Amino acid sequence: MDTKKSALNAAGTIFFLVAVLHLLRFVFHVPVIIGSYAVPSWPSLVLAIAAFLLSVWMFKSIR
Repeated sequence: MDTKKSALNAAGTIFFLVAVLHLLRFVFHVPVIIGSYAVPSWPSLVLAIAAFLLSVWMFKSIR
């Protein structure tokens, strides 16, 4: 595997892990508070979908 494929594989794996973490936050309603602002959980669902799509794109780019 060359350097470009290794980089795409690493990026795809990282995006997939981020997607899973966002999905877990959404499912289990983990509170996130920034300063005095409580971040709602629905953006995590949107970000999970976006990160998953980026992960798929990275893995498809390897081929």
